[in-house]
Amino acid sequence: MGFARSLARQLAEPSGFAGALCGAAMDVANRAPMRMAIDLLAPADGEVLLDAGCGTGAATQDIFRRASCRIIAVDQSATMIRRARSRMKTSGRDRVELHHGRLEDLPCPPGMFDAALALNILYFCDEASAMIDAIRTYLRPGGRLVSYVTHRNTMENWAFTREGLHRLYDEHQLGSALMTGGFDPARIRIETRTVAPGIQGLLATAYAT
Repeated sequence: MGFARSLARQLAEPSGFAGALCGAAMDVANRAPMRMAIDLLAPADGEVLLDAGCGTGAATQDIFRRASCRIIAVDQSATMIRRARSRMKTSGRDRVELHHGRLEDLPCPPGMFDAALALNILYFCDEASAMIDAIRTYLRPGGRLVSYVTHRNTMENWAFTREGLHRLYDEHQLGSALMTGGFDPARIRIETRTVAPGIQGLLATAYAT
């Protein structure tokens, strides 16, 4: 298996020692977009928040620093959940609820969450937007989703994205995916931002009906 294919698979579902290294590298690469996304999320005291595709738990930890929230975090990678669990205990945040499994299978009732963060996971959303639809269902009416993906114009330059495991987006494609997932078209806002030299990202805010 070539390096690009191996990297694409580890980014999709990190596993083992290589997955742990990948998670650590992504924490470094994601610092700027994570900060931007959580700024947009604007967590407030007392809210119930979903960290969808939580990875190592870096974003969950940052949210806790900003507000006294209840956070439920989910990731389908056992390697990432182990790292997130260790991070939560080390930081004194061991009361966060961590779930290993698919986002769509999260055992939570509809309308449970005030807000959701989806940082770098919509690459793995199918064309029917099932992942986005699940997030919308978990949100209360008027609940907000903040998501981040790197712009396709940037990602197309990276060999691993040509392995067929990543769905790429421009502004229109991201908006269409959110609408297909059931979010209110009138309340979807997408911003293009520079997150690092030569890297453009898309930050989306969408509201459930």
